[in-house]
Order: sequence, then C-alpha cells, then structure tokens
Amino acid sequence: MKTATTTLWLIQLFISVALSRVWGFGSSSSSSSSNNAVNKRTSRADFVSSVVFTTSSLLVPSSCNAFDGGVGGLGKTRPETGVVFRDEEAAASTTQSSSGDVTYELLAPDGSPAFVTFNSPWPLLQTAAGIECRDISGGFESAFVQVAELKKDTNEIKLLQEAIFGSKGKFGMYGSPTDIKIKKVQSAEGLYLASFTTLTPAMRESDRKAYISTSKVGNGLFILVTTSTAVRFSKLDNSLRRVAESFTAIPAPSSSLRNQKQ
Repeated sequence: MKTATTTLWLIQLFISVALSRVWGFGSSSSSSSSNNAVNKRTSRADFVSSVVFTTSSLLVPSSCNAFDGGVGGLGKTRPETGVVFRDEEAAASTTQSSSGDVTYELLAPDGSPAFVTFNSPWPLLQTAAGIECRDISGGFESAFVQVAELKKDTNEIKLLQEAIFGSKGKFGMYGSPTDIKIKKVQSAEGLYLASFTTLTPAMRESDRKAYISTSKVGNGLFILVTTSTAVRFSKLDNSLRRVAESFTAIPAPSSSLRNQKQ
C-alpha cells in the first residue's frame, strides 16, 4: 500500500511539472506567434496521450500470483509449511499436467530427497509459500503440501496437529484453530480425517474438515492437506478423498544437486 501511494504521488508530481511547462504556467511571456500556438496545441495533445499511456503502464501489474497465507492463501503473513525444494529453479518452472498431476522434488529436514506427487482437479498456484492447488472458481476447496520433522518416539497425530494447525500454519493466520479432532481412517494407510474451526479474514468462525495424507522419507513426514468447509465436505467427500489418496512421497535418487538447507 505504501509503495502504491508513493508511485501515485510521483505520477501526480510528474504531471504537475509537465503541465506547468506545456501550458506555460508561471511563464512571464505574455505573447506568442500563431505558429507557436498551433505547435503548443499539438504538444498538449501529445503530452496528454503520453501521460495516459505512462500512468496506465505504471498501474497495471504484469502478472498475478497467488497471495500467500491463511486458509486458501488469505492470511496476514506467509505461513510456514516446511516445504524445501531440492532445486528451486526447477520448482519455479514446474507446471501441472493436463490430467491434474503435480510432481515436485523436495527435501526432508535431514536433506533426504523425495519425489512428491498428487492429482488435483484444481489449478496449481504460483505461490512462494510452497505447493498449493485451489479452487479459484468460487469454491472453498484446496490441497497443499506440508513437511514436518519426525523425531524419536514422535506421536504422529500430535505432530500433525502442531504442524498443520499451529499459529504459524495456513489455518492459524488469524488465531490458532479450535475444536481440533484428528482420527485415523482405518481402511487406508497414512490417511487421517480432521475437523476443526478456524477464523476467516473477517474474524468469523468457519467449520472445516480435511483429509490428511502422510508419507515418510528420511526424517521427514510429507503431508497433503485436502480441505473444504464442513458443509461442502460432506457433499464432495468422494472427490476430496480421491485427491488425498493420490498423494505419494518416495525417496528420490541421489545426485550432485546441492542440499539447499545447508
């Protein structure tokens, strides 16, 4: 906001100075020839056209990226997802396949490389906060990747609660979620179902549910959170679960690529 205000102020200053020169504001000369008057009218037209073009160029952004933070990216600060790309340049150019597949090469906290993949019906967003697919057509569904460190005798449910629902996570931008309940889905390995209440940017409570998919590589617990509002979740359960069950994280081959955590 401060940068935009400064830019507008500079534009206004530029226009004021230029107008004073083109229209002769503050000039002591009281007479001019007919040819000079014609030339001045032409200069005025050219000047106005250039000002309109320049102002438009300064105010229109060259691209639009996802806003980092909060539920579906609506937060005050960038959330901590634990995602570390093995090759940041390659990750920046990664795109989603036409069938919805998303694949990245990440690092566990101990530097172990892992191939992470899942399939999503929602588009992959260009975000600096990690990896996220989101329904941008007006829905409330999203899927994002989280990475947490596994320590000795770690309680996995407790780790999930701390990593996903902590104040620095995507759901904690306006206060830590409440009424958190996580239970293991018995018929699927590494799959959990969570329900919780979080605050929206308008500081209203929102009841949500999520499938949490997990896979271990090195000392890292790689997580995919597939979520929607509680009301919509019950209607979209099958499609949300398909996204969750498509998630895998497997060890990647060792290479000469630099461990970017070092």
